[in-house]
Amino acid sequence: MRKDATPLPCIAVESLTGCAGELLVILENLDKLLPFVRVSSFPFAQSKNDDGPVDIAFVEGSVSQPHDLEKLRNIRAKSRWLVAVGNCAVWGCVQGGACAKCKVTDMLEAVYGKSSEIQVLEAKPLDAYVPVDVKLSGCPINTTQFLSVTASILKDHLPYITHKPVCLECKLRENACILIEKNLPCLGPVTAAGCGALCPSMGAACYGCWGPCQSPQMDAMATILTEKGYDAMEVINRLKTFGAPDHLFERMSSETGREA
Repeated sequence: MRKDATPLPCIAVESLTGCAGELLVILENLDKLLPFVRVSSFPFAQSKNDDGPVDIAFVEGSVSQPHDLEKLRNIRAKSRWLVAVGNCAVWGCVQGGACAKCKVTDMLEAVYGKSSEIQVLEAKPLDAYVPVDVKLSGCPINTTQFLSVTASILKDHLPYITHKPVCLECKLRENACILIEKNLPCLGPVTAAGCGALCPSMGAACYGCWGPCQSPQMDAMATILTEKGYDAMEVINRLKTFGAPDHLFERMSSETGREA
């Protein structure tokens, strides 16, 4: 409670089907938020949780099970702002990419057998079912972006989130271009920035875990990789692994002459 007796804004941190990477990032930075917010629900970090209305709900994970969908709709109904945190919530990520390659019922049968009574859904991002106010990509999310997004929302402003490619961050860090200098199939030109060009800074090729950047030039990416002797379908498969939508690959598929 503030000195003027005005209640602090309430936040909830919830999880659907995901790896909890985003929850760990938020937990590690919770001390920076506590002077400005009250955490009404965070099942990953506290045992006593309130199911009442909140100002901001941060939700990680994709909708992959019926109870995920029920939980998400309840969260949306009680939240003023809904923030999708992490690639699972924004794009569908690994489980979404798996659903693009084979039927979810086939995967269920392969793992649990034909007699399984487990119910699953085709993994999809949050905005496939409910309105989402802010989408914060990452695998996991970036601490600086998370804190700046939260600060903006607390001031009732939609935050600015960069959708520039990872190449921009490489230039800012004065990295040698992995694609040019090492001839590795780096996806930096078509992947959203925000990670600080972590993999290229370590000499490794970007593999697209933050999802596609804004207006990615997929056809140009296909041309470059083909010239370097790579199969452009590798790019499609890597990006689809992290849930990138099919429509991004239409022109790229025409370059390869193969269906994405």
